[in-house]
Amino acid sequence: MRISTIQLFQQRIDALQAQQQQLSRTEMQLATGKRLVTPADDPAASLRNLQLEDRRTMNVQFMENLDRAQGRLELEEGALASGVDLLQRVRELAVGALNGTNSAGDLQSIGAEVRSLLDGLVGIANTRNANGEYLFGGYQAASVPFADNGSGNVSYSGDRGNLHLQVSPTRQLAVADNGADTFMVVPASSGGTVSVFDVVNDFATALASGSPQSATLTDLDTAMDVLLGVRADVGSRLRAVDEQRNVNDSFNLVIEREQSDIMDLDYAEAISRFNRELLAFQASEQVIAKVQGLSLFNYLN
Repeated sequence: MRISTIQLFQQRIDALQAQQQQLSRTEMQLATGKRLVTPADDPAASLRNLQLEDRRTMNVQFMENLDRAQGRLELEEGALASGVDLLQRVRELAVGALNGTNSAGDLQSIGAEVRSLLDGLVGIANTRNANGEYLFGGYQAASVPFADNGSGNVSYSGDRGNLHLQVSPTRQLAVADNGADTFMVVPASSGGTVSVFDVVNDFATALASGSPQSATLTDLDTAMDVLLGVRADVGSRLRAVDEQRNVNDSFNLVIEREQSDIMDLDYAEAISRFNRELLAFQASEQVIAKVQGLSLFNYLN
């Protein structure tokens, strides 16, 4: 089979274009620092990289949820600590009121402070976060959970839900405690259950009538134990946040390392390959330039 001059020339041009494309690809690799310029370079590796990128994006969301969880839990812990401090002050007043040396006027003064502390306790129970959500409202975070009817009787209008956030593919973490389980379930010394607010309000009422009861101390201690128990649970969840953040950080490093193995360019190898391809391309250009000038008429002349 004979090959015409035009066919030979076209083959040379096609080969030169292929070399130019490969040279351009290597230049792009060096410019971006990435081994894979397009998915066509390595479809399997490109697919794996997309899967890893999806996992990394998901892990970023988990880390953001951990930050939100930490903020909410720290705010709740602070509110509970303030509530315990307030009850501790009420207990100090109860000890003073029960010493038997107070006049009716003294008891009235103590009662006035206790009423003020009750207002403060309701305010703590209605604590809101930076987004305006009530911490202890359960799922009803947009509504005021606790309300005083004006005579010291405090009611709860939230629900018993506890907000959770996803912090890993397989783990959710409670980031709030509802007000019913936090403030409304104090075992009373007389039997049954009362709220933290009832304990304080009953004490204020007894002071107003001039007849404080020693059982108040027991109920106040129980109320503080309830808040301290919730606070301890919040503290354990804060530790869980730190532990999960370390796990997610480690997972993120694994993803980044595998992505680097897939995508990152070996610069030494790429530069060496670029020099070889450039020399081959230049040599091909010179060959084509010489072939282009060849013709039977050149020999006839």
